[in-house]
Amino acid sequence: MTESNVEDNAPPRRSRARQRETMTNAVATVLGCMALVIMIATVVRVVMVKLWDSTSVNPDYVQSVYDSNLERRWSGTATSPSDQPLGELSEPSGTAATLPQTTIPDGETAFSPSRVDSPPARQSLPQPAMAASSQSGVADIESKRMQIETAVRGFFEAATVHEKLRFVRDPERVGALMADYYGDHPLERRDWKGLGWVLAVKEPGYRLGYAQANFDDSEPVSLIIEELPNGSIVVDWESSVRYGELNWHEFLRTRPDSPTLFRVIASKPTLSPLGETPPGTEVLEIKHPDEDPSIFAYFDRQDPKFQSLVEQLQNGHWKDVPLTLRLCYPGPVSGATNGVRIADIEGKGWLILQGTRS
Repeated sequence: MTESNVEDNAPPRRSRARQRETMTNAVATVLGCMALVIMIATVVRVVMVKLWDSTSVNPDYVQSVYDSNLERRWSGTATSPSDQPLGELSEPSGTAATLPQTTIPDGETAFSPSRVDSPPARQSLPQPAMAASSQSGVADIESKRMQIETAVRGFFEAATVHEKLRFVRDPERVGALMADYYGDHPLERRDWKGLGWVLAVKEPGYRLGYAQANFDDSEPVSLIIEELPNGSIVVDWESSVRYGELNWHEFLRTRPDSPTLFRVIASKPTLSPLGETPPGTEVLEIKHPDEDPSIFAYFDRQDPKFQSLVEQLQNGHWKDVPLTLRLCYPGPVSGATNGVRIADIEGKGWLILQGTRS
């Protein structure tokens, strides 16, 4: 090949090399853009999933709460529910803004929202009248956020027992209990942040619910609330403080033989209790939500009055079931046993229903 031929072929070779380089750069640019888009989409998806998880509530988790850890299971002191639900829960409503306070006219039907660890006020939006027998849970609970928050917030921010009583279920019955309780326990005020999730609780004859109260200076609290026939929202005070008629240690020390009311957590014991228990009885291991130690308690499973107790234990799989019981010691007891007698059961979980509302 002559020198002139080599010179003639050089430009085409350089042109093809430039074309290949240009194509390679273009492909690399396209691949880079695609990788960047995929990476951004992945980051956005992860962020959205985390945001969704942070604002949603697991109904199974809340269902498990009904008394010790819905801030201590229907008791109202923790953000997570504990064992057994009061009734069937509706789908969670999330965390939306509160609505303006509205009162349901007398004669119309309202539904019961849930309680939170904060003080919402008593309010509720008007709902169409319904047959009394159909009342169960809170209708359209999400639309009643503002009333619920006002009632719950008012409950927590009350500076006196008299003021707090305005936001409480069964005030005529629990007023004296509250006066006695706060004689030994200071009224605590928290820095209100806002209402969290709300859930309707389907308990026939009642308009009940769960609600979560959030605070700037403490952990969230979950509460039981009820919507009254006039549309007012009230908080179940007894379950919120896990009210009992006697200090747990005082009960164990004095061993009273008269039935005494306690809110407890019950399980089937993993080990057999020491000592003898009456024949034909069921034995439970029970503990106070806030204090140790746990003790054994027995009841006659064949007694019809304990049917509700058995049902609640079965629904809670006999593990960490919140209960409201009347306990007593069976007179002089052998030192070989520390068992107490379950004299009666009241209400469901830590909630005393006090007859039907509808």
